[in-house]
Amino acid sequence: MTPLAHLHETLEKTRVEAGLKGMSVAVMHRGELIFADGFGQRNDSDPFTAETLMPIASMTKAFTSAAISELVGEGKMDWDTTPVNTYLPEFAFKDPVLTSQLTLVDLLSHRTGMENIDIAWFKNKTPSRELIKTLRHLSPPQKLTSYYKYSNAMYAVAGEAAANVAGTTWEDLVQTKLLDPLGLKNTGFAPSGMVKHSDNYAMPHDAATLKDAQEGKFEKGYLDDILMVDAPAGDMYSNVLDLVKWGHVVMTGGVLEGKQVLKKESLKEVFTPQTIMKEKMGRGKDFAIAASYGLAWELDTYKGNNFYFHTGSLFGFRGSLALYPDADIVVAFLTNTHKSALRTYIPFYIVDQLLRLPRTEDWLSTVAIRETHIEYDAYEGAQKGSELPARVKGTSPSHAGNLEAYVGEYSDPVMGTVTISLCKDKASKDKDILTLEYVTYKAKMDHYHYDTFRFALKDFAVDAALLAGFLTGPDGRVSGLRIISGTKDDDMINFKRHTSEDAAVVKKEM
Repeated sequence: MTPLAHLHETLEKTRVEAGLKGMSVAVMHRGELIFADGFGQRNDSDPFTAETLMPIASMTKAFTSAAISELVGEGKMDWDTTPVNTYLPEFAFKDPVLTSQLTLVDLLSHRTGMENIDIAWFKNKTPSRELIKTLRHLSPPQKLTSYYKYSNAMYAVAGEAAANVAGTTWEDLVQTKLLDPLGLKNTGFAPSGMVKHSDNYAMPHDAATLKDAQEGKFEKGYLDDILMVDAPAGDMYSNVLDLVKWGHVVMTGGVLEGKQVLKKESLKEVFTPQTIMKEKMGRGKDFAIAASYGLAWELDTYKGNNFYFHTGSLFGFRGSLALYPDADIVVAFLTNTHKSALRTYIPFYIVDQLLRLPRTEDWLSTVAIRETHIEYDAYEGAQKGSELPARVKGTSPSHAGNLEAYVGEYSDPVMGTVTISLCKDKASKDKDILTLEYVTYKAKMDHYHYDTFRFALKDFAVDAALLAGFLTGPDGRVSGLRIISGTKDDDMINFKRHTSEDAAVVKKEM
């Protein structure tokens, strides 16, 4: 009996236990496709198949680093000598010394210490280079460390820099350097491109609880082009058939059907350890003592076998691609369900079966389900605001009798503009309440304590409680606003209140 003889039945059982609307899995071993199948549904009625297309989110990063690798191989860029702003003059931080030191390896290995600005670039239609220019207002740590701090924005910068060098767009660069030579005909860009390419695409889904998901009680989401400037960090789509083919080519040094199609020497750098992933240390005897990050790949070992790995997450979609170069195995996984830990553990189960390794964990029915429960708990915690500072009861706003004192626009040259308005709340018998508008969100504000109000960001698969704390100047007037998502410094975004004269400056900078 072959090692994967019962894989379909096992995975279908796991899909139901893990509460997934639909999913697909493909396995390539020694260059041969030995398994490819779909499970469940891609929408309300149609089956999810191995051919089903789906956004791959952050797995896009590997395409960006490999496209840059081709330019490095052509001598048009280099990995770790030339500052990135030589390739893209629009890119700079406040510190000119730090700017002069940052190379492509620094950006692509997540070691710049760059703060998270994703929400400001979400659905932002401002031209990429104009948004990149705003980074000059930021001051990341001057000293680069060996520790990993994830940054989609730095991939956006690297992708735009490569496009500038090539004299084209990032999409055209990836298309001509990778997708066309490798024959990846079912891989492309943005949800709108996916819908135009094929009728066989997945819709995103989410559930309130794991029990609801296991019982098939899902909310269906929508498809939208939301990443814009962050496209090099996560805006591609594909299916598991193209993904295992892609993974095998890069894993074997750029070889396709016996021909060298990618630049072998420069491609080595993407699988070279650059940054230590602190959160993946001390995980037990099955893994390396610490995982590292190359250029768009996590690098680790599993039971003595090297493996390269990356996941992707977008509202209502999850996926992963795992490469085992020593055993010549590639495993791709996609699902159209928002919360699931299964993507991490399916590759371990399959490698155990294929290589007949000792079973140390029940990766599917125990570990994956346990970790999925944790994900649902974390989302429930975000909804309730469990990470927020404790509420101080019995306090009132400084301007309790004049809520209009808080009304206005609050801006940051990088994070954009927050608008606070005074509205009548029909649910409270036309009581005056404050509302907050930021990016694509609009929310009612409830007093929390002192000059801090609570509000919620809600969208498909998003329901997070946050705080808006108003800051007071020496004259006693409201001078700023701080959005708070937790108790750490990284959990706070500051906005300065501006007058109508300031507004022209903010708009010009953005």
